[in-house]
Parts: sequence; structure tokens; C-alpha cells
Amino acid sequence: MAGEMIGRIPPHNADAEIALLGAILFRNKALDEVQQDVGLLKDDFYTRSHQLIWEGINALRDSRPGEKIDYITLCDYLKQKGLLEDAGGYAYVSNLTNAIPVSTNALYYANIIKRCSLKRELLELSVLIGEKAFDETEDVKDSVDILDNRLSQLATNITTGKYKLSGDYMYNVVDDIKAKMSGEKKSGVLSGFYTLDAYLGGFKPSELIIIGARPSVGKTAFSLSLVHNMAFKNADPIKVGFFSLEMSGAALMERLIARESSINSMALRNGQLTPEMDTALMSSVSRMYEKQENLLIQDTPNIKLMEIKAQARRMVRTDGVKIIFIDYIGLIEAEGMSAHQRHEQIGYISRSLKSLARELNVPIIVLSQVNREAGKDRAPMLADLRESGSIEQDADVVLLLDDASKRLNENNKVEQYANEDIPDPHDNNASSNSRKIKVIIAKQRNGSTGAFDMMFVANFVSFVEIYREH
Repeated sequence: MAGEMIGRIPPHNADAEIALLGAILFRNKALDEVQQDVGLLKDDFYTRSHQLIWEGINALRDSRPGEKIDYITLCDYLKQKGLLEDAGGYAYVSNLTNAIPVSTNALYYANIIKRCSLKRELLELSVLIGEKAFDETEDVKDSVDILDNRLSQLATNITTGKYKLSGDYMYNVVDDIKAKMSGEKKSGVLSGFYTLDAYLGGFKPSELIIIGARPSVGKTAFSLSLVHNMAFKNADPIKVGFFSLEMSGAALMERLIARESSINSMALRNGQLTPEMDTALMSSVSRMYEKQENLLIQDTPNIKLMEIKAQARRMVRTDGVKIIFIDYIGLIEAEGMSAHQRHEQIGYISRSLKSLARELNVPIIVLSQVNREAGKDRAPMLADLRESGSIEQDADVVLLLDDASKRLNENNKVEQYANEDIPDPHDNNASSNSRKIKVIIAKQRNGSTGAFDMMFVANFVSFVEIYREH
């Protein structure tokens, strides 16, 4: 097959290129129609002279709005830039207007050109695949990630749409509201926590959600409580993707099993189970195993951003994942940015994750540390998000966890745990060794902010609601 491609001319349609350029010179309004619906670029044209003419037409439109673009003005512009001969000369440009089958078919010609351009990109990608396969200096995983990113960009180019009238969105919004009213559609991915869902209405598609807190306050425990609700406990469970850059997959599952079985996490960790605990353990694992396909875990440490994006795409497109968690942003490596300041790297990463959420149309929840000063003598704030203000800017929702029990006293020491005894691994009492954590909705792009308390149950390393009268 590769041998058959040697010597073949890449996909293109010279007649369509000539017809489109002539149609635009004959009827300038066709240029706006083409750019609105198709978005042609210079490189979408195969012939070099046509690339220059297309570039000249667009430059004239931008520099002289309202003026007629014709054979004379175009040739004059190309001559001033020293490009007229490369574009074919006076005679070639003049003959373009004589080659228009139907000037109103400009959109049809443009779509032919775009289709051929995408096929050339696909051909170029196939050649790149061959080059990567023979490149002994590059890791195969890096090659696959690069190729997956290129293929995803190609798919995005195929589906690029035009702007719409506001009325088009009005009916879509009304239909969406009606579907939610009838129960046919949910407002978002529900967290399984009543108060949080009341504030957010669920985590919405395309949103970037940040969960921030100081170390050891419970970011991972909070996110795993959400994961457990979504994948295993909700009446209508969904598929969840979890990228763990800090903890192993086994450690994550140990926490989830502790929450499901209500068995002291220390007893699980040390294997100190009573017969009753052992029975509860096996029953819980059996229930979770039946829904194992609902949770996909990637626990590679120091994973690169490109690899996260590539695997997230496969999770969503191949496995049907509806929400993605990343623990945490400070451990993500950005390729090719080692020379940049860390805050610039984090800014690039947060923008990339926001773009990924929009591309995949799923919520992406990312954990982030806050500055160590936050939470010592006051609750954390948006400005405390560590290493980059871009996180605050890119996020649609920011949740901050505040543990008031870890405030400093007048001697700048944390009083918590000062007089505690050694924990009993057989203590399965949810009320013992538990403390309130305030969940602060510091930012919600499309809703209100606020705060409410939840209970962190240390024995099960999980969060539970504080039930109220409603």
C-alpha cells in the first residue's frame, strides 16, 4: 500500500480553486460567505499561485474594507508586494473571472477545496506515523501522544462551525430546560451530595472545576467521595476517569473500599480485620466489582500533559467516560516548557485543560494546592491558588476546603491532635475522630457563591453530609 502511494499527486482540485477565486473576484460578497461557513486558510489551497492570490484577496479585504476587489486592485496589491509573477502574472489573474461555471456556487467550491486539504493533512499524518515508527531516538509513548494530538486537531478542523443567530440558541436552551423538567435529561453530573448539587446543579459539560486546599486538609478524600458517589452509589451511576499523579491506584481503591464498607481505613491498611469486618469487606468489594467499568484509573507519576490529553480523549470517546478527575495540577509536566517559570507552565496547563473540557464536552475536575499561608489564620481565598492566577481565570467553578481546626494559636502552633491517643483500628464509629470541613464555593461562573459544612470522617477517609431540616 505504501508503495502504491509513491509518485502519486496529493489530493487537490485545481478547477475548484480557480472557480472559487474567480467567483470571489466576480462577486466579493462570496468571500464573507465562504469564510463564515468554511473558514478557508491559505494552506488549504494546493497550488502556490492560488495561495498567493487567496492571501492577497483577504489582505485587500482587511486593509481596504468596503472597496471593490477586482482584477486591477488585486494585481496592483500583488505587484506592490513583489508577488505578482509568482501568482501567475497579469494574464493568469485576469483569466480567473473567465473560469466561473456559476458564481453563486462559491460555497460548493470552497467545500471541495477544504475536503482535499483535510485529505492532504491525513496523508501527511500517515507519513509522520511511518517516520515515528522508524525513529529510534523517540519513545514510542511520546510518538503515540503526538500523533493522537495531531489526529484530534484534524477532527476539530472537520467539525468547525459558523456563528449562529441568537434565536438558534434560544430554542436549544428551551428544549434543554424542558428535557430537564421532564426528567429526560439531567442538568449536569450530580455529585451525590445534596447541598453541593443545590448550589451547582451538578458539574456541567465543558466546565473546568478546581478543588483547592492546603496539604492534608482532604482534597483527595473529597474528590474520591465524589467519585464513589458518581461511579458506585448514585441511582444512575456514570463512568468516571481518574488521573492520580500522587497516589497509586491501589491506594485509591483502598480508600474507596473503606468508604463503601464503612471499615476503618487503618484496619484495612494493616490487615487487622475482625470476622465481621472481613464479611463486610467481601460484600462491599463484590458490589463494587459489578460496577468496575464505571471507574478508570491512570496512576502514572509525573505524567505529561500531552499524555493526559491523549488518554482523556480515549476515555471519553472509546469508554464513554462522563467526567474526569486530575489529582493534582502541580504534578503535571508541560512538554517543551522547562525553560519557563513554573507559574507560566501552570497557566499553560490550566488553559489546556479548559480547552480539553470544551473539546470533549465533559466536566474536568482538577485538584490544586493553595499557598501555605492560606488557612493558618483565615479561610483560603481565590488569590491563594498556588503558582498561577491563570487557574482562577480559567476555572468555571472553584471549590476551596477549609479546616478551621488547623488554625494557628497565639504561639503559631496547630493545636489539633495534641492530646489524641493512638487511633484504634477497630473503631468503626463515624463520629469519632471526625471534624467539620467548610466547602467554600469561591467562584461559579454561571451561579452564586457560598459556603457550607461537611463532615470529614477520618476513620473512612471520606466526606459525608451534615443533614439538615429542609
